[in-house]
Amino acid sequence: MNVAAGIGERSPEYRRPAFTLIEIVVALTIIAVVAAVAIPTVKGLGRAEAARAPIATLAEMVQEVRHRAMRGREPFQIVFEREGIHASPAMYPYEKRDEFLKELETLRAPPPSEGFDRVIVERTEMQVQEVTGGASDKELLPAPAEEEWRWEPPWTWSIPLAQGTECEVLMWGDGEWEVMEGDKMRRWVFQPSGMASPARVRLRTGELELEAGFDVLTGELTRERAAQPPAKP
Repeated sequence: MNVAAGIGERSPEYRRPAFTLIEIVVALTIIAVVAAVAIPTVKGLGRAEAARAPIATLAEMVQEVRHRAMRGREPFQIVFEREGIHASPAMYPYEKRDEFLKELETLRAPPPSEGFDRVIVERTEMQVQEVTGGASDKELLPAPAEEEWRWEPPWTWSIPLAQGTECEVLMWGDGEWEVMEGDKMRRWVFQPSGMASPARVRLRTGELELEAGFDVLTGELTRERAAQPPAKP
């Protein structure tokens, strides 16, 4: 056996394949290219999902309003205006935005104390006299009478629109979309039967335009579209 020849050599089982410098550079380049493409896409999806949030919340609102109208056997409404979308029991004859918002604020505010439904908690004064060996002890139970009241505001729900968001509404019979601007507002009424006139809503920001349509019978979201907003002339 040639011992000298074996010095510095390893048997085949100890040999490991290794990456060359060129292979490492190529792999890192591929990773960098994939990351450069994927990161903007992920950010774009995040922005689109955030922008879609008002439509998703509106779909939840429509279902809640419809169910409340059917359970309570009274009409409920969704009102669109330039700064938000509001749900409440049907309120008439408030046709102007400022009048409606003022009445909505009044509806949510607690009434004066004299307007509360008062619940009187009666407490009687009991005198227990026990005679023992000529001595008497007196016990007064319980504390003096107190008055308690409770007030629960009517159900309402508001979805504020982010600054710069443009809201458009297309109700049944409308010839064209109506932009909610200035003192404009549109009322969407849900009847106790669960029926509501078909409506389509469009929310537009500088980066995205979202459109939603709702079923007349179920109020479910049946149409949803996302696109780049058209260029303004």
